[in-house]
Amino acid sequence: MTGSPRTFFLSAERSSPEESFALKERFERNEAICDTLHLVPNMVLILDRNRQIVYANKSAATILQIHRIEDLIGGRFGEVWGCVHAREQEGGCGTSESCRYCGAANALAQSLDGMDAVEECRLLIHKEGREESIDLRVWAKPIRVGGEDFLFFSAVDIADEKRKAFLERIFLHDILNTAAALKGFTNLLGMEGVSLPKEEMIRKIGLLSEQMIDEINAHRLIIAAENNELVVQVRELSSRAILEGVLKTYDHHETLGNRSIRIAPDSEDAGMVSDPTLLSRVVGNMAKNALEASVPGDVVTLESRTRGDRVEFRVHNPAYMPEKIRLQVFQRSFSTKGSGRGLGTYSMKYLTENYLRGRIGFTSTEPDGTVFVASYPRHWLEEPIPGTRET
Repeated sequence: MTGSPRTFFLSAERSSPEESFALKERFERNEAICDTLHLVPNMVLILDRNRQIVYANKSAATILQIHRIEDLIGGRFGEVWGCVHAREQEGGCGTSESCRYCGAANALAQSLDGMDAVEECRLLIHKEGREESIDLRVWAKPIRVGGEDFLFFSAVDIADEKRKAFLERIFLHDILNTAAALKGFTNLLGMEGVSLPKEEMIRKIGLLSEQMIDEINAHRLIIAAENNELVVQVRELSSRAILEGVLKTYDHHETLGNRSIRIAPDSEDAGMVSDPTLLSRVVGNMAKNALEASVPGDVVTLESRTRGDRVEFRVHNPAYMPEKIRLQVFQRSFSTKGSGRGLGTYSMKYLTENYLRGRIGFTSTEPDGTVFVASYPRHWLEEPIPGTRET
């Protein structure tokens, strides 16, 4: 065995390549089991006690786009998938801070303790120069074959299931509630003796209509982006105009709920070249996320700053994010708001880094609250972004 580097969760100890291939040969002596596993349409991996692959079925090689199964031997699940956290620590997959909240790592931890486990796993992977989010359901259990102890591990893509849950949540709950409120105010317009002035009812109808259209457009946008169908349309714009547009969208009492939103007095007005629609969507989601995380009485602050040849958009709120949220905040289906949610922060990162040539991150501390920072080049680069279309 090799040495054991630092770990935040599972053991960092690794088997040597020679040990992994020796276990592979011993497992393959069980021809009936191997032949059966190759018939399974889902990915199946057989792991040793250090969570390293010693056997993989043909479906695993196909899903992982590996030409030779031997190329998987000795790797760990997150490493062969290209998980962004798998290389954060010298110990590899299972040893980073984020791994504490990984469904695959937790399933394997349970199986190492002798239990069968089923978990949902959200992976953010590097693929063809971009980051891609994957939703999986994973199974892990200890098995004994030919006198040797192994871990059985299987995974299936549940992205369609997650998208269906999101659509049901948005269209059968959120938009239905908005439509019901819209119908209610429309009915009131035709009634006599209603205490609420008609001008106020018309204003509310307008706001509800905008809210419904925005929900639909937000989902259409991320679908187009993930399908590489989104066209980036760049032009000269002002960072102040972006902030003022976001402020106008959220600066009304129905959204605020006794919270307030403002532009920092010393915020800079920087000229830049980018896609104003996509940029407004990202900064708007930053503001919406900050408002939802705040409590009555809090102030959300928007600002823009120049940093050399880049422009930063910053959104601050006084709330502090605990570790469990901080380490998962950009994952596609993660949300603190319940099942079927979680596209807001994910879309911020996806649009920024895959379409707007930018970077996004955040800090969150108890004394200072949470600050999301999105940074973009002031001048649009000529090189095309992989997988996108531009005009």
